[in-house]
Parts: sequence; C-alpha cells; structure tokens
Amino acid sequence: MYYFLKKLYKNNFMRLIDLQFAYILTSKNEPYLMFIVAYLSYFTSKGNVCLPLLRFNIKSILKKKNIILSKKEIELINNITKQKKKLLYYSIIGNGDKVTPLVIQNNCLYLYRIWKAENIIIKNLINNYFILPKKNNIKKTLNLLFNQNDIWQKISVAIAFTHKISIITGSPGTGKTHIIAKLIIFFIKMYSIPLKIKIVASTGKAANRLTESINQYFIKNNFLISKEERKNIPYKATTIHHLLKINMYNKETLYNINNKLIVDLLIIDEASMIDLNLMSIILNILSTNSKLILLGDDNQLPPIEIGYIFKDLCNFKKFNFTKEYSKWLYDITNYLVEKKNNTQSFFLRNCISLLKHNYRYEHNSGISKLAILIKEGNVKKTKELLFNNKFNDVRYINIYNEKKYKLMIMKFVLEYKKYFNYLIKYSNIHDIFNYFNKYQILCAIKHGLFGTKEINAQLENEFLENNILNNTYKENNWYIGRPIIITQNNSFLNLYNGDIGITFLDKLDNELKIKFNLSNGKYHNVLINNLPKYDLAYAITVHKSQGSEFNNTSLVLPNKYSSILTRELIYTAITRSKSKISIYSSNNSILFKSIKSKIVRFSNLENRILQI
Repeated sequence: MYYFLKKLYKNNFMRLIDLQFAYILTSKNEPYLMFIVAYLSYFTSKGNVCLPLLRFNIKSILKKKNIILSKKEIELINNITKQKKKLLYYSIIGNGDKVTPLVIQNNCLYLYRIWKAENIIIKNLINNYFILPKKNNIKKTLNLLFNQNDIWQKISVAIAFTHKISIITGSPGTGKTHIIAKLIIFFIKMYSIPLKIKIVASTGKAANRLTESINQYFIKNNFLISKEERKNIPYKATTIHHLLKINMYNKETLYNINNKLIVDLLIIDEASMIDLNLMSIILNILSTNSKLILLGDDNQLPPIEIGYIFKDLCNFKKFNFTKEYSKWLYDITNYLVEKKNNTQSFFLRNCISLLKHNYRYEHNSGISKLAILIKEGNVKKTKELLFNNKFNDVRYINIYNEKKYKLMIMKFVLEYKKYFNYLIKYSNIHDIFNYFNKYQILCAIKHGLFGTKEINAQLENEFLENNILNNTYKENNWYIGRPIIITQNNSFLNLYNGDIGITFLDKLDNELKIKFNLSNGKYHNVLINNLPKYDLAYAITVHKSQGSEFNNTSLVLPNKYSSILTRELIYTAITRSKSKISIYSSNNSILFKSIKSKIVRFSNLENRILQI
C-alpha cells in the first residue's frame, strides 16, 4: 500500500507529509487504514474539518483525478474497501470517549485535535439561549440610535443584547462597521456599571479601518453619549492575535480555561476569516458573563486554515426564529420578522441577524448588482451586465494579445503616477496612506504573467525607467513611496502577514525607512535591513485584500483556469471596491467558470447540533 500511496504522491494526488503521517500511525498489514489516514491528512489540508465516510469512495476519488490503476491496484482497492465498517476496531480510532489520534462521529472521521476544537464550539452554541430583559429601556435606547429605515440594524442590536454569542452578517456596504459604534453606545447605556469593551479584527488593516470609522462616528455623534459614559468607549481596535497574545509559532494563547480573558463585550469584525481552531480558542477563554458579537460576510473567502466556521454558523439562517423570540422582537421593534414557509424554527436562528439595506452603493450601482449576481452564481445575467456597458462603475477588459497586455500595464502605471505626484505635494503620512489606498490592483495568483510578482516587477521597472518617481531619493532600488506588504509574521517588530508599509525618508539620519500603520493607530518605523519577508504592494492577491476597501480596484485574472478561482474569490475582489471596478481577463470563460465554482468545505457542525 505504501508504494501505491507513493504513486499517488507522484501524481500530485496527495502530499509527502500525508504518506509519512499514515506510515507512522499504521502498519503495512492495515492497507485500508493506511490509505484512509493518508487521505484524511490530505483532506484536512484543503480546509475540511472532517472526512464524511458515507461519501468516501476510493474508486470514484481516483477516477476524478484521472489516475490509471493497474489490475493489481484495482484488486487491492476492492479488498481494502471491504474493511470500511471495521474502522472502530483499530486502536488509533475511537468514538471520543478516550484520546485517540482519530475519532469517528456521525459517520465522519476526524483528527482528534480538530474534533476537540469543534466540540468546544458546539458546547458554547448549544448553551446560547436567549434571555429576555424588560422592554421599555431597550425600546427607548433603540429609538434613540436608529430611525425607521434601520430596522435590521435595530434587530441586530437587540439580538446581540439578548445572547451570549451573536452573529451579524451582511454584504459590504450594509453597515456592519457602522453598527459597531451603535452597539457600543447601546451596551454602555443599558448597563449602569463601567464596562470593559474590546473591538478586534482579523487583520491589522481591518483594525485600522475599524478604528478610524468608530472615531469618526463618535466625533459626529458625541451628543448621543454623556461625558461619564464616554469613559467606557474603546477608541482603538486591534487584531485578534494581539488581543489574545497568540504565539505565532505554536498558535497558543496566554489565556486558557483557568486564565480567562476578562472582558464584558468582545466585538470581532471580519469574522469570516476566523478558522475553526481560533474560534474554539476564543470561545474557550471568554468568561461566563462575557458577550461575543461576530460580524462578517458569509459569502467571502474562507479562512486560510481549517474550517469555514462563520459560514457554518450562518447556515442556521435557513430556519425560522422561535415563536417566543419573534414576539419579543416585534414588541420592541414593531417589525414582524419574516417566516419562511415549510421551515421549522430553531433556537440558534435567534442569534443571527442579516443586514439587508446597502448604504454604500446606489440602488442602481453596477458594483452592487454585480456582487449580487456573483453571490447567486448567475452567469447569464453577469454576462449581460459586463458586456452591455450599462454601468460607469464596472468595466470588463479582454486581454487577448500582447498589445492589450501592455496597455493594461500602462493603465496601471498611470494610476500610480497620480500617487507619486501626490507625494511631491504632501508629506503627512496619514494622508499618504489614505491616498495610496484609493487604488489597488488585485490578482488571483502570485506567479505568471497575470500574477502579483510579474505585475509588480513590470510596474516598478516602468517607474524607474520613465522617471515616474519624479527624480525622488533612491538608494539600492529603494525609493520614497515604495509600498510593500509583509508576508511573514514577526511579533518582535509587531508586523504581521498582510501589513502594508510605505517607504519614506527619515530626515533625522537621511535614511530610507518603512512606515507601517499599526492597529493601535500609531505609525511604526522599520529599517529596510530589519524587514521580515515582504512583496511589493502595487498588486496584491485577493486573499491579502480581505478586510480592506479601496475606491478604485483592478482585478486581474490569470490566463488559465485553476481550482483557486472560485465564486468566493471573485465576490471578495469585487466587493473591495467602493466606487469603481475594472476586470482584466484574457479569456471570458475563465471568469464565468470561476463564478460557477463554489468552495465546499466539509463540516459536521450543523448535523451534530441538530442531533443534540
């Protein structure tokens, strides 16, 4: 069997580490176990939480990968398939009663650590029943903060107040960031005691944006809250990893079940980027009286690590609110929540709110309509929207030859020429960062003609050769305004994957340095020689752009289709832009095939909760 697995490795069916993992855990006399352990290792590396055994068919799996089998290999597979029902007889597999490397539950096979993390999440969710407080104060405070058009924002705040764990989901522009400030005010007003409130996001950039948004809201609406109440306001957002003091190497946190994170209210923005393990850590370290509010968009890209936990939680939207909770919501909002036909009610539906009204885009905005069509997977209407040129804020450009490709590069050069011209006139670093964020090139991949590496290299070459940099200070290929993105965490320097820095001239020592806008609102200078791994940031990947927004965005798709191109990736890229999106593609079918391809990550969470 090991030699057969080696053949699969050589055919790129699984990784070498998957084979080694199976070889360590099993013996040569257990061919089926060896295969399934290797495949489970590979399957979880793709972000899946568990392997559903009822769907596990070795022959069909190999057939899909176009792997040709010899007669001896076919016979081997036929023999080992018969052992499928004997998994619990193996000593390394258990049902969870004791610690074993693998666990079977609900006909799903898990790695023990993943099963344990899922258990923590399930335990917290099944205890997430609502508590109904008196209505008068709630109605009064909600009416102070919201008008009649903000009904789902009103409902969201009420849901957050009545549950230990609550979820607010919605597309970009529906006011998820805006509602955070109102949540803070609401909780401060409803409690007569000082509160410890923390607001965090998954990335430094998202935390910076959140900090700025909240501060702008409190400046404009300081009349809503008294001087004494303002003492409870958290004016700075930070990253989850920074708040929880998570070690970048072993992923462990300073907090644990015996050393809880003391906080009354924890609000997490961009929660769709949280993986299964991180969610279990968060829920495990919160104290009994803490409230957790998760905000995100369940149509965006899943986390890099295992799971798609935010989407798993949002799946409970398909149920109806329970009768008692629907009545309570009606009493305080005068709005009767819609009841879906032929769908039963379920208590976890009560803790989820869906923001529907879009404040960012006009009703007839092309970006808004395009995002909705992509979210629905409607290829036909997407084609009509892109090719009929009805909208000024959406453009589709076909790069079908070398000349078109060069024109695309020159278009990018002209966009960044505006940025370098701005640097001549202005020196305020905050304004420079804001100006740089007005435009961003997004790529699906890193390598190749249509990847970030090549596009960044071509742009920088054009800047240097054609005096786009306006004879600015240069040293060893570095120059004022050069933007970089960090690709490797460095907790000592307080720099993390995805942080963007801009090069400036330190006039004190006449030396070029990189300035980073940290999540605490401060700017941090780093010597060029001290930088961790980085890339240029004129073009960044769509994955790196999550949690960010730009006025004007160019999306560059590769000239070949690959599994990385999905509906979620296209949707995430489109919704980064506030005012204009340009899509560059060498082949129309690549975009539309991507929209049809939906990310599926297997999870057993919903089934396990429904069976409890």
